[in-house]
Amino acid sequence: MAYLRYIDDAGRLESKLLDVEQFLIGRANTCQLFFESDMISREHLRIDLEADGRHRVRDLGSRNKTYVNGELVNDTLLTNGDIIRVGDRVVEFIDDAARPEVGELDFLVAEKSDPPDCEWVKLKLPVSLTLAQVESLSLLCSEMPLTARAEDIANAALGQIILDVQAERGFIALRGEGKSDLRPLAQRAMKRVPGASLMAASQNFVLAPVLQNVAGRYPQSAGQINAKLAYATVGLVAPLTFRGDVVGVLYADRPSSKKPFPPASLQYALAAGAYIGAMVGETARKLPRSAVREGAAWMSAIRRVQATLTTPVTSSDTFDVVSKLYPGRYRCGDFALVMHLDESRCAMLVIDGGGHGMPGIALSASLQAAVRSALAANDETLLDPSGMFNSLNQTIAQAAGRQVLPCTYVGIDISAGRLAYINAGGVHPMLLVAPGRLVALEQPSLALGVDREYLYEASRVELPDAFRMICCTEGIVGAVNAAGESVGAPRVHEALLPRESFASATEVVGRVGNVWVAHLASTQSDDDALVLVLSRGTA
Repeated sequence: MAYLRYIDDAGRLESKLLDVEQFLIGRANTCQLFFESDMISREHLRIDLEADGRHRVRDLGSRNKTYVNGELVNDTLLTNGDIIRVGDRVVEFIDDAARPEVGELDFLVAEKSDPPDCEWVKLKLPVSLTLAQVESLSLLCSEMPLTARAEDIANAALGQIILDVQAERGFIALRGEGKSDLRPLAQRAMKRVPGASLMAASQNFVLAPVLQNVAGRYPQSAGQINAKLAYATVGLVAPLTFRGDVVGVLYADRPSSKKPFPPASLQYALAAGAYIGAMVGETARKLPRSAVREGAAWMSAIRRVQATLTTPVTSSDTFDVVSKLYPGRYRCGDFALVMHLDESRCAMLVIDGGGHGMPGIALSASLQAAVRSALAANDETLLDPSGMFNSLNQTIAQAAGRQVLPCTYVGIDISAGRLAYINAGGVHPMLLVAPGRLVALEQPSLALGVDREYLYEASRVELPDAFRMICCTEGIVGAVNAAGESVGAPRVHEALLPRESFASATEVVGRVGNVWVAHLASTQSDDDALVLVLSRGTA
């Protein structure tokens, strides 16, 4: 479900669901979200729900215009983490069905000197905070579970920091092995969107905390704002610190602005950097310690329930089927279902329920039962699963304890020579049609439970006599090693392209697993990772 986060007129962090098709923001109290500000028009902008489930922001002829991520817009689609400036207020757009994205540092522009008119504050100087700022800091990660990852902590904190300092973009990054290396943990609006420009950030300014152990803001006054800069006109940077060491960077800016950050914002950013640095620095030790102390028994119980509700996949005379589950340390709930309707027809379902706890386990089991019932009741559902998915989606979306559930469905009919699939927020399935010929069955659809009005459509492809069908969960391609690099779909694809990869289901599962294990090396995966392979025929 999509919603907005913002600081209200009383200075409190609030959120509001986008639960109507046309959501108005303005100064009039008839708007779904209204602010008491002369800088905001009575009906300033509208956020419309599109037929495909996306949200579009439209400026309604406002006096002070509408900006998204610092860019003037009249009409544009929103993506998770976008920052909307409405007059003198900012609002963050959140889509909880989308996974937080962390881009590369390609938004940095190299500069030979520091940004002009910077005001540097040495880290060793005392920090003076108002009571309101102290309260804001205490709420940065107040809802984080004990087993939260560094990425979870950074993502939760960054959104509120941007709202607190009324910025429009920002990111949090950890220091890498090299002197000037940074590894992004979280970002807001720093990822280039197709068809849009992206104002750069000053590389010298961003690296100042790790190279000089300083924090800063630019410029010092409104009269020093330079609109001709090759990077954002107003910036704020602070180090993440842990036990006296600089471990990363907190950065926020406004790409185009007439007002600099006040000194109070820099003081707040310094304190926030120390707070987040301490949280992130302790994560490596806190996560396993908390899991042992607080979560081991609970994880063990969930894992036992998962094992009880898991039905082993079976082969038939026509199809050779093999699955492999690599258990996660702190999140579990992945399932694989294979249903043989007869010797020429079968269905595959992969569910990524990891991270949803017991409700996710229960919902995953219910989903498997529902798919079994639908296929048993109507043979046509095998190659036409749209109606089944629409019904399941409405049921899940309307449930009181709604859980968003990514899954992938594949229906196979050898007699018809066809395959139908729906990729509902999961990892796209892969089809080996011949040695060295891999087809990625891409189909971006919403995960089940996001939008009850969303309509699913099945995609279909022709099947050769011999093929290998590979499905996996996010835990396979999204697993991160010690260097912070994810496995990624391209690595899995490469492992399946050699001629010898067109092998038995067991060997294909082994190849995918070997890529996963080799990439992680000594690192343990936090999340369940599941791979399911169905094979027919020989090369």
